[in-house]
Amino acid sequence: MARKIAIMNEKGGVGKTATATTMAYLLAKKKFKTLLIDFDGQAHSTLINGMNPNNVETSMSTLINNLIEEKPLPESFILKNDNGVHFIPANSDLFTLERNLCNVDFRESKLAELVAHFEHKYDYVIIDCMPQMGTPMINALMCADEIIIPTQPHLLSVHGLRALINHIDSLKRMNHHLEIGGILITIDDKKTKLSAHVIEDINKVFGEKVRVFSSKIPRSIKVAEACIFQKTICEYLPGNRAAKAYEAFIDEYLGACCEGGE
Repeated sequence: MARKIAIMNEKGGVGKTATATTMAYLLAKKKFKTLLIDFDGQAHSTLINGMNPNNVETSMSTLINNLIEEKPLPESFILKNDNGVHFIPANSDLFTLERNLCNVDFRESKLAELVAHFEHKYDYVIIDCMPQMGTPMINALMCADEIIIPTQPHLLSVHGLRALINHIDSLKRMNHHLEIGGILITIDDKKTKLSAHVIEDINKVFGEKVRVFSSKIPRSIKVAEACIFQKTICEYLPGNRAAKAYEAFIDEYLGACCEGGE
């Protein structure tokens, strides 16, 4: 079965989508069979994969809602990118998922139910999650084997991380396979004392309980610029320092998996 990894943070603007799409691209580049699920109504992963969310015929919202009545064939909704990544797109309809599932039995496990139909075809399933707690995020936590938390080195991040980790710990009672793969520092500005101070605090507060990746993604305007061309930074500018940092992160992540016997 695939290793299902949710890229998650309750705070927006932390490089969540950049991490999800780049991780999927780099894993596919290493010849792992990789699926990227856009599970955020903002549909930024969908845009980076070259699709206009307004033109999506079968979105994640459609699939989850249809599970109530039928189980669609994966071939009808999993798309294939030229870079080797398979993906399932999203659109703004996903924001209505909370309301649509309010009276549905086992509504927290609908994503897991969907993924169970095709996960055997993949090595990794990457889930780009919404940045707020609710039914969609709980679905991601119930589906995932592992959470990677991208976070900026800002003072408020420590408080936000504590709340998110507490939420994850509480859901381990329902998903016994769930674990936190690590905290990834993103949009890091090494020139500032604040960044170094917050990173030190994150290691001090969470380091004994949660892995904090030594790889850190530096701030680079080129990451946002790559989105204009519907590419990850590693496709757009492979020599960029953020691209190199993401490559180092993937190597560190895969090395950690090997050490853990995966």
